[in-house]
Amino acid sequence: MPRRAMITFAALAALLSCVGCIVTSSTYGAKVREVEDLRDAYASSNRETSRLAAEVDALSKQVAAEKTAREALADRLREREESQKRTSGQLEALRKAYEGSRLTWEQFIDELLGKERATGKRLQELSSRADACAEELAKGKKDSADRDRELAELRMKLETKEAPAAR
Repeated sequence: MPRRAMITFAALAALLSCVGCIVTSSTYGAKVREVEDLRDAYASSNRETSRLAAEVDALSKQVAAEKTAREALADRLREREESQKRTSGQLEALRKAYEGSRLTWEQFIDELLGKERATGKRLQELSSRADACAEELAKGKKDSADRDRELAELRMKLETKEAPAAR
């Protein structure tokens, strides 16, 4: 009898010690769902990272295009300023040429006024074009700054999303 009691007692002790090792199906199912949720979140994070990388590339290309457009506008503005200087030089040359001619003062004044009006109109036109170019340049700089700011924000978002994923 003591041997039977010992065996029964040992079996009972073994059974009670294994109770903590057995995983219930509900616990196992919960862990499986948790793993699936984490796997889905990781895949979603990877998709978002890919999308943001593509968006960053697109914005980088757009910023480069804006910089190119800004440089083109600056070139056009320089050309127009040079044209205005040439026109002013031509006007001065015409003034000097007319001063030495044998035309009467009335003819000289009439021709000079006509040329001056034409030059004034041309200068106004060039000035308005230069102002328009300056506005376009300012707008391009503002757009470029906005894109740079957006790009920085997107990079910050990307870095903050990558940091938890790396952990």
